[in-house]
Formats: sequence, structure tokens, C-alpha cells
Amino acid sequence: MFDLTVSLDVTGRRAVIVGGGPEAEARVTALVHAGAEVVVVTPTPSAALDDEARAGRIRLHRRSWRAGDLAGAFLGYNTREDDTPVAEIWAESRARDVLFSTLDDKARCDFATPAVVRRGDLVLTVGTAGRAPALAKRLRQHLEAQIGPEYADLVDVLDAARAEVLPREVAFPAWAGRWSSALRDLDALTALVRDGRSDQARRQVVAAVGKGGL
Repeated sequence: MFDLTVSLDVTGRRAVIVGGGPEAEARVTALVHAGAEVVVVTPTPSAALDDEARAGRIRLHRRSWRAGDLAGAFLGYNTREDDTPVAEIWAESRARDVLFSTLDDKARCDFATPAVVRRGDLVLTVGTAGRAPALAKRLRQHLEAQIGPEYADLVDVLDAARAEVLPREVAFPAWAGRWSSALRDLDALTALVRDGRSDQARRQVVAAVGKGGL
């Protein structure tokens, strides 16, 4: 059972993906975005994976998996899009202490990969502990329709406001209450950002959180 959700820092760490189809592409996109050193092993890479390799964003081995491919890896995936020896790859991940995930095989998974919505530094994840990935995907699509690109700018606004009101001069419960009040009407705040009035949104937050705030 998966009962803990964490975010891993994979910057500069090796991630090995065994597989060459859409499932591999999705994981490559996320890992490259996160700054990982990505290695893909597949005899039949998709056009998108070929493009990533040509651009130098991933290292691509155009062959089937073989023992030793997980050497130096921090984490790995077997997307099962190729004819791969599932048990053997899993055994190597155990021997090398590699965090590993095998698609549609919960017994051979250290973690479940959630569906992700990204808006700049804002990251929303939806997971079902690997039990209903189609539901997680559908909910991700729903959130993508609801959470627009202005939320990426809102993160910048709130970061700037936070820097302006620090250091806090009240006890943390009061501080948290002020932030809650500042963000109570989130729709109105995001509307300001969406309309290009980020400075007004920042001043509004600072007024609510800073000295003499709510």
C-alpha cells in the first residue's frame, strides 16, 4: 500500500527508463523538466524520444535492456512497452538499491507516479496509489481546465509579497491567519493577475499580511 506522498529532488541524478513509447515519453518529459540525467533503453524509440536524444536532453541506448543498465541510477521505470524481462529488471533494481516503478505491476513498484498539473513553480499532483490511473488522468485534465497559466504568475506575486512582509512580527498562528485572509477570495486575486494587475494583487496581499494587516 502507498500511504506517503513525497516530492523527490532528482536534479543531476540518473533516471533510467526501459521502454520507448508514450509511457516512456511522459516520464522523460517530467524527468527532463526536473533536471534529471535521463537514460532511455529501448530498441524501438518513438519519434519524440529520438528528438530528445538528438537535442542532447537524454541519452538513448537503441537496444533491449541488459544486465547492468541500472548501474548508477537513482530511480528507474519499466514501462513494459518493449518485450522486457520484468522479473530480471526488478531484481537488478533491488540489488542496486534503485527506486523503481514497473507499469501495471504494483508488486514491483517502490512508488506510484501521480498525474501532474504544472503551472510554473506550482505543481498539483493527483494519485490513486496506482489503483486507478485512468481516474487520476481524468482529474488531471479537469484541473488543467480550471487552473490557468495565471497561477504561475500568482506564485511570483505571492513570493514577492512574502519577501516584503518578512520578517514576521507576530506569532505564527496570527501570521497563518493573515495569509488565509489574504487568499480567501482567490478568484478575485487570480483575476487581477490575469488582467495584468499583478502589482495591485501584491499590494493587496501585503496590506492583509503585513503590519496592521487583518
